[in-house]
Amino acid sequence: MYLNIMYNMLKENSSSNSLSNGNLNNNSNIYYNNNENSLYEPIETAEVYDETNGGIFCDKFLLHVIPIKMNNNNNLYKNRISYNTKTNAYYENGILSNKYLKKWKERTNDIELINDDDGEISWKFDYRIGNYIINSIDLRLPLGMLNNSASIQWFIKSLPTMKNQNPTWNLIQFNQNIHHVKEIEDVTRFVKNEYGFILMARLRDDDEKQDLNKLIFFRDIDDESFGFDVRVELKPDIIIDPLPELLFSDYESINDFIIHYEFSTEDDQNIGSSGNSNKKSREFHVNSKILSERSDYFNTSIKSNDKTLVLTNTDIPYNSLKIIINYLCTGTLPNIESYDKWITLLRYSSKFLIPTLIQRCEKALKGYLNHDNLCEVENIANECDAKQLLRCCQNLNCLN
Repeated sequence: MYLNIMYNMLKENSSSNSLSNGNLNNNSNIYYNNNENSLYEPIETAEVYDETNGGIFCDKFLLHVIPIKMNNNNNLYKNRISYNTKTNAYYENGILSNKYLKKWKERTNDIELINDDDGEISWKFDYRIGNYIINSIDLRLPLGMLNNSASIQWFIKSLPTMKNQNPTWNLIQFNQNIHHVKEIEDVTRFVKNEYGFILMARLRDDDEKQDLNKLIFFRDIDDESFGFDVRVELKPDIIIDPLPELLFSDYESINDFIIHYEFSTEDDQNIGSSGNSNKKSREFHVNSKILSERSDYFNTSIKSNDKTLVLTNTDIPYNSLKIIINYLCTGTLPNIESYDKWITLLRYSSKFLIPTLIQRCEKALKGYLNHDNLCEVENIANECDAKQLLRCCQNLNCLN
């Protein structure tokens, strides 16, 4: 029997509206046709005028992320997509007063046919444009049709990346009654720290006499629950922490530590201003408490060198040292516009054990990341223990 499915998205006693999905292989979008006359009507989406655009739903519709307010963590966000059969609409982030998708436009060849009895329909969630990765994901999904001969299996897979160019489908195991959807299933293990995922329903019907056009696909549990409910918790792909705050008295705030810098080559000496170009050494007078609190390297040096540290250009270039000391004392960086200069700063941020500066270098270098320099950046990230940048290399879209 040739599979020709138009999924009924209303309750059992409702009219036969339909849901269909684009071909899974070409990442087509999900469309809905409310009735025959709406075939050529434009799709309407909820208008959201803010800066929360953080992803793309089914390669077409913007997804909006919402900060999760927590006392000790400001780096968590959420996104939720739900379908309500009573209103025949999708909602985002639990906002029932504003429909996320008000209408679906019907398209042909939307169902990917496996054989005469099986078909697949999918939903794609991609958070790359917002630079978010998945921290957790919970699903509430329908597990069966009203006809016993028809069944649904749910699968999930991550988006293709350089580390995993051909992700495999993972079967989502549910231990629930076939006609009820009550519990939320945690599927974080399949897509943790990924930029997105594809959710797929595989449908099968063994009854040749069954009118598949009237199968019930989504069914709400009650007035406050959705039969189809996807809840995603997100975090930035690169988190930048603030410098540790310092609390000390006026006596403790004096510049009581000296970094004595000695040039060993004329080239390094000429990096400074012309008025100081003949000097063979320079000194930085800084506060020992600031250095020790914000750099483990300087903390160790201060404890063992009695308020004085000698560095040369074999330890670090003079300009790099100036940038690092200024950053540790003020939390600011100069305008760095070169990929090579960011690479240099990352190396010395790692050497001098400054985690927050490593994070800032990671953020900047991600902007330069492409397939041409991928191997170089990945090697440097490994060398400098820049774990967030390394993950960005591994998660780079292999389709770019």
